[in-house]
Amino acid sequence: MNKSNNTIFYIKFFLFFILLTSIFSTQSSAYETNAAVAYEFIGDFEENKKTIIQKAKKMACKKAFKKYIKTFDQDKLVNYKRVQNKIESNLSSYMVCDEIVDESIDFANSTYSIVVIANISANKIDQAMIESSAIANNSEEGSEIVMFMLSRTVSGVKQKDKRITKVDQNSSSEDSNQIEAENEGEISISSETVSTKKSVSGGNTIESSPDIFYKIEDGYNETIAGGMEELLNSAGFELVPSFEFEELDQINEDIKVAYTQESSLPSKLRRSIGKVMKVEGISYWVEGIFDIGKLETDSATGNKVVNVSVSRATLWGANSKGRFKSIATVSGNQRKGKGSSYDQAVRNAIRLCSQSVAKQMVSKLNAKGVK
Repeated sequence: MNKSNNTIFYIKFFLFFILLTSIFSTQSSAYETNAAVAYEFIGDFEENKKTIIQKAKKMACKKAFKKYIKTFDQDKLVNYKRVQNKIESNLSSYMVCDEIVDESIDFANSTYSIVVIANISANKIDQAMIESSAIANNSEEGSEIVMFMLSRTVSGVKQKDKRITKVDQNSSSEDSNQIEAENEGEISISSETVSTKKSVSGGNTIESSPDIFYKIEDGYNETIAGGMEELLNSAGFELVPSFEFEELDQINEDIKVAYTQESSLPSKLRRSIGKVMKVEGISYWVEGIFDIGKLETDSATGNKVVNVSVSRATLWGANSKGRFKSIATVSGNQRKGKGSSYDQAVRNAIRLCSQSVAKQMVSKLNAKGVK
């Protein structure tokens, strides 16, 4: 292969790579589904073919979109109702529905049946809902929110001794019998005592859950903030790092200690955070912990794989009296990250998980109409 052919080959490869990247990028933000409808037409099919196909296709695309809406949870559905007219009156901006994968005609019953595949832009719809949020429209400046979210790994597990309870029961009883005997006209009475002893033993064994100890991983704090920031900013929040407040220095250390043993902050520590927030005039703060799982290897690619989970994350907000209460809690979030190294896999998993947490929080806030 000469130099000219080499150049052409690499150009073609480069263009193919760009095309492939574009395809995967589009698919990652799209929800794909299909829908089938049977459209009853009037008149001659051949004469009205174009119109019949367009109407059937429109019906099928709307049906596909409704299938997507049915995947929403209650909070997201409430938010969607606010932008429903805007989206459904302009569906072509939120979905691509051009591919017909099957069709048939029943001339006897004047019915044209069609199956379409629809690719719905989930990101565009989410963005439309975020932009309609009460917080996003509340003011030009974002509502400040301080984040107390950290990541950790398991540093040790302590097995507890089994607790054994033994029960011994002892009982005894005595029965007396009188015996009469007659000897040469004389009657003598004697007594006989019979003793009975019983012993019963038993008990139970209780196995307690092991104590798990954790190590805080400070190196991923920016990854957590980065994953949540874009969505929270879109919803009208402005993330403020906790290290900006000198009054939080000791509290930050106490939070780290708490998260080495527990998955939630003690009430006393929450009250301390609330006092600082009140003094600083900040109405919102969020707490949560990202648990980094064990390192795995993808057998197909050899890439490193790490699972990250957030069992519970809570957003606290001040009410009219300045008291903080839980206004949004999300749980059960977990994502797997892949990468050429352990660190890259962890960062990818944390980024995906933090985005999921932020999206659910915004959805709950919008549903409640929080301002």
